[in-house]
Amino acid sequence: MISLSMRKRFTSVRTYLLVALLLMFVGFPLYWMLMSSLKNSSDIVRLPPVWWPLPTWEHYDELFSVTKFGRWFLNSLIVCSMSTVIAVFLGVIGAYSLVRLKVPGKEVLARSVLLAYMFPGVLLVIPLVLVFSHLGLINSQFGLSLAYLTFALPFVMWVMRDFFGSVPVDLEEAAMIDGASRLEALRDVVIPQAYPGIIATSIFAFLFAWNEYLFSAILVRDHDLMTLPPAMANFASAMDTRWGLVMAASTVATLPMAMAFAFLQKYLVTGIGAGGVKG
Repeated sequence: MISLSMRKRFTSVRTYLLVALLLMFVGFPLYWMLMSSLKNSSDIVRLPPVWWPLPTWEHYDELFSVTKFGRWFLNSLIVCSMSTVIAVFLGVIGAYSLVRLKVPGKEVLARSVLLAYMFPGVLLVIPLVLVFSHLGLINSQFGLSLAYLTFALPFVMWVMRDFFGSVPVDLEEAAMIDGASRLEALRDVVIPQAYPGIIATSIFAFLFAWNEYLFSAILVRDHDLMTLPPAMANFASAMDTRWGLVMAASTVATLPMAMAFAFLQKYLVTGIGAGGVKG
């Protein structure tokens, strides 16, 4: 018979093999993107493929010297940061109100928020264009950041609702008995308890905005104000696709999110886990 220790070793080996296969499956597109950005143009389309190319930086040189990639990258950072800050600020207040305040019909309101998040963006484009045209927000980074609130704000409110529900109400009541107002209790007691959730939702809200294409392509027409997704789409045309530029730009565009997930993963794990628990 197989001993208990042998069973545990077999289970551990099987688990590591499964994890390794999963990492290979998930990581291969990233590996191929990075390697393709370091190949010359002929090696990118060569068959059989070149797995370990002799690195060349020609695509990165062209990306930063010929195109306005640096400007587009900065535009994305500005727009996504504004959208995330506004969404988190309003979402935290809205979610707290739905959890702690006696709002008539708040459950219906909460489900309406989720319904708004499920609306496809293409249904909102025409109303947004009409409204933004009257307000002078077309070709505006602030206007684009407001458009991103249509999906970022409902997401933040819905997720933070569960986080605030997991914070014991006794902590707030104790703070208010000591003389704190409700806003002070929210700032000094509730928000510190919900930091992991706020960080997690902020990263995901930023990620959604970072990858958004439709609103940016329609609401921003000035080439110098474009964000990365529609600007990078210009590297492909009906006649030719600059695969080297596409791969180099995709590699650089992936870095902010990769760094965020790498350095803040403990908050993500804690936040996602805590969000599924209600007090």
